[in-house]
Amino acid sequence: MKRRSGINMSDVKMSNRGLILSQIRTNPKPRKNIADKIKLTPAAVTILVNELIEQGCIRESGQVSEPTRVGRKKVYIELDKNYKYAFGINIEGSHINVCLGNLKAEIIEYTNDNIQGLSPEEVLGIAVDNINELIARQKLNKEQILGIGVGIVGYVDTERGLSKHAYGLWDVEVDIESYLFEALDLPVVVENNVRALALAEMELTIHHKNRNMVFMKLGPGIGSAIILDNDIYKGSYNNAGELGHMVIDLEGKKCRCGQVGCLETVASIAVLLEEIKAGFTKVDYPILYDLVEGDSDRLTEEHIIDAYLEGDSLVIEHVDKLICFISISVINSINFYDPNKIVIFSKMFQEPIFMEKLVQVVLQRGNNEDIEDRIEPSRLDTQKGVGGLVLVVNELFFKIGATVSN
Repeated sequence: MKRRSGINMSDVKMSNRGLILSQIRTNPKPRKNIADKIKLTPAAVTILVNELIEQGCIRESGQVSEPTRVGRKKVYIELDKNYKYAFGINIEGSHINVCLGNLKAEIIEYTNDNIQGLSPEEVLGIAVDNINELIARQKLNKEQILGIGVGIVGYVDTERGLSKHAYGLWDVEVDIESYLFEALDLPVVVENNVRALALAEMELTIHHKNRNMVFMKLGPGIGSAIILDNDIYKGSYNNAGELGHMVIDLEGKKCRCGQVGCLETVASIAVLLEEIKAGFTKVDYPILYDLVEGDSDRLTEEHIIDAYLEGDSLVIEHVDKLICFISISVINSINFYDPNKIVIFSKMFQEPIFMEKLVQVVLQRGNNEDIEDRIEPSRLDTQKGVGGLVLVVNELFFKIGATVSN
């Protein structure tokens, strides 16, 4: 990872600073509570807290008296969320999203651009232009910016910041980290887009309580990530958790990953749209036909959801088939990983009827009686750049105890 010069500090001290910052990531806490939680002495915590206050990344936020306690009041410590800002980028399908946010991953401004048919250089050029425009519009300087986190579809070499195989985007290896660093002179972290979103789910929602989780993203393709003991499990070759490329049909279609019969070839939104467009007539799809005024090129996932909810029978048939295939991956995930939760990031599964249908099918096919409590829709919004934002804040602030100095 290319970074600017940083503060020299021992690994132990860096780790302890990171633990303190993580404790106040969402809510203020008194020094004593922090010390109890991270198993350091109050004196050691006080020294580190004072350093962080002097640096400017945390501050005292007030005093609270305890009714059962006589004596000095507790002084609360909180994160200064605007100490640094960061950029998150999400690249997938036909779009690139760029967002600017603070240390709590609160999005300040957001862009969305179509990249269909563009080269890697053109796509990254859009990211650079958008970041420069956001910096100018928000009147920021480089010293205020922590770095850039990039989530991209497909296989990623996180150590070198390379997109190795961006399924459906381009078929060449792309050095994302070098391109962005050279263009913007900011630290860059690159990760698979679904893993980045899974990190955001863990850090920003109630799912931070779940130590073991499978995160599935249903979109043009099917992506997934495995959380084990509060961390992304990557496997021996950095390729773990690819449920979308689980082979379920040996005689099926060739997948964009090169295999034959992957789950993604029968259950993705791209395949759903393709199947409906193949026989799109007013007779077969009366409600959907009216929604797009007879133009199949206008078909989107949102149109299909609306047509399903309004009772378009053939749409219901197609979507129910997709849900049956998704249920296979859910059942296999439970049997393989036994997670606390299976979280599905999807516009479709934000609608209760689709989640209820999935639970119903899993109950019919599987043997897990508590499945209603284990499958949930994602709590993230559709601003997908938030994955990259959380990624860079984690890597360049919390994990290293705010030791990077621009």
